[in-house]
Amino acid sequence: MVKRKLDEALIYFNPLNQSDFQDVSYRNDPASIGANAVINMAVKPITAADKFELAVVFVPRWGCSTSGQETIHIQSIREEIYQLKKVSSNLRIADFGNLKTGKTQEETLFILQEVCTLLFHLSVNVIILGECQSLTIAAMRSLKEFENNINIAHIDSRIDLSVDDDIPSPEFYLNDIIEKELSHLYNISCIGYQSYFVDQKQLNRLSELYFENYRLGLVRENLETAEPLLRDADLISFDMSAIKTADAPGVQKSSPNGFFSDEACRLTRYAGISDRVKCLGIYGFNLGCDNNSQTSRLMAQMVWNYFEGFINRKHEYPSSSLDDCIKYVVEIDEIEIPIVFYKSNKTQRWWLEICNLPHSDEKKESIVVSCTETDYFRACNNEIPDKWWINFKKIR
Repeated sequence: MVKRKLDEALIYFNPLNQSDFQDVSYRNDPASIGANAVINMAVKPITAADKFELAVVFVPRWGCSTSGQETIHIQSIREEIYQLKKVSSNLRIADFGNLKTGKTQEETLFILQEVCTLLFHLSVNVIILGECQSLTIAAMRSLKEFENNINIAHIDSRIDLSVDDDIPSPEFYLNDIIEKELSHLYNISCIGYQSYFVDQKQLNRLSELYFENYRLGLVRENLETAEPLLRDADLISFDMSAIKTADAPGVQKSSPNGFFSDEACRLTRYAGISDRVKCLGIYGFNLGCDNNSQTSRLMAQMVWNYFEGFINRKHEYPSSSLDDCIKYVVEIDEIEIPIVFYKSNKTQRWWLEICNLPHSDEKKESIVVSCTETDYFRACNNEIPDKWWINFKKIR
């Protein structure tokens, strides 16, 4: 089965040639990622004998030639990744080459969906690098074959959700996911949006669906606020426009404000260390506007931090039992049931459990979601944590 699915996936890629590389110095560094990666070369394709846990999928823009400027930009990111030092000898990374995109967005989404599905069947974690954030749709369509209640983390300076009747695609990709995949969707967390780019109607729509949103200033005050959101995510869509222009000039929608480069790397490390995340997509770049390869290098370092997080996964909940955690039960005056918290003995990370009220006619099972220690302290002060309220409304 492994060979068949791998061969099926490789059909959708253009393998790499030696002539594609401008800088091959990584070959002389045995500690580099490039020297240790499994690379789909025309002279030596990936085979079933190659073992890898992570696959990097480079996606040129649809309708472009295989030798066009967009492909050259993709290659510059690849070479920056290859120059970095390997995270661990135990981590095997595969580069499948460049995806054979279709003539239209929908054709490209279908191809990428097929690739993601085949790789997920092989238990391979996927990183997608492409210009357009609507590629997230393909990953979502693929994931619904494996998960029922999918969590998406959307990191962006904007919220790509239209509240008008006329929806210009692909800019508002969240509309497609909400309208077509809502039955498979549990939560969307919008992280780092900048209020002057967001209509209040967009926030109202998210609130109606009990989705979470965290503006840039709130997250930057304490970046660990984002960690539980990324820990619970199955799919992460990171638009480079969320990063300030001074740190990432080569983006499609630049802004003088945004995350700093080191904060972006911390966010992708949080994503990597999550036991749930199956796919990270990094989008929204325009390397034609880059300055001295600054954005390419930052993207490479963001990917490296994801690798570093991935190799340090602790395989806690939901992979293991909450019996390995310390249980705290907090009574709050306003609600009839106590709030139950769990703290990991291994990592000191926190979760909270949401149950229905005792007299409720609903028979839905309780759920456990990631939270912070601050949520526990708020409950101890007789305050209901927002995280509890939002999730309680979802299961009622």
